[in-house]
Amino acid sequence: MRTIVILGGSSSIGKAIFNQFNNKNNKIISTYFSEGSPANTSKNNELFCVDLDNNKSIIEFSEKLISEKITIDILISLVGILPGKNLLEYTFEEIDKVLSINFTGQAKLIRNIIPLLSTKSKLLLMSSISGQKGSYDPFYAASKGALLSFVKSVLPSLPTGATINAIAPGLVQDSTMFKNMTFDRQESHKKQVNSGKLLNQDDLAKIIYDLCEDHWSHLNGACIDLNGGQYVR
Repeated sequence: MRTIVILGGSSSIGKAIFNQFNNKNNKIISTYFSEGSPANTSKNNELFCVDLDNNKSIIEFSEKLISEKITIDILISLVGILPGKNLLEYTFEEIDKVLSINFTGQAKLIRNIIPLLSTKSKLLLMSSISGQKGSYDPFYAASKGALLSFVKSVLPSLPTGATINAIAPGLVQDSTMFKNMTFDRQESHKKQVNSGKLLNQDDLAKIIYDLCEDHWSHLNGACIDLNGGQYVR
């Protein structure tokens, strides 16, 4: 049985990913914090409230996993917040929170659970097109860009054979971020995609599921762009 850890499993995208992995051959450990409803539950699912803006919460969750003496086969991190503010609109407290949740909290947690990784462990972090091309919200973009640098730099600290990669989607159809936008902003994003359609959550979940399969074992320290051609590197 594989052990899957989904950080941000209660998010709209997290629920779609949960459904992909939810079978008798997987034990799923999901986290939530601010979402109204947690991820789906099953007899193989454990659910934890984790605040990545809080060191005590990160340590407690890490110690809980270590106490269970599990091996983390797959870790998928979907955690992120987008205030949608420009540089001058941010308070110092808001800057700290965005960077903490979107980057440093995730990095701290990964640092703590290194002993639970094996030579076959796979880590996949959710970055963003904003981390590559920039954004109206500079701190969101910076935090997502930091994840990409982290993925490239952390490999020597992982067990030999383990992989860590990132994905960088554009706006995802019917995600929380999508629903928080005005109709005009939603349409603007669609027009930037050659097909005129945004990536939907179920297709994203299928891609993430596949990226965690063994035939991707030579993908390491990389970023997969899923922006429909909005930004071509």
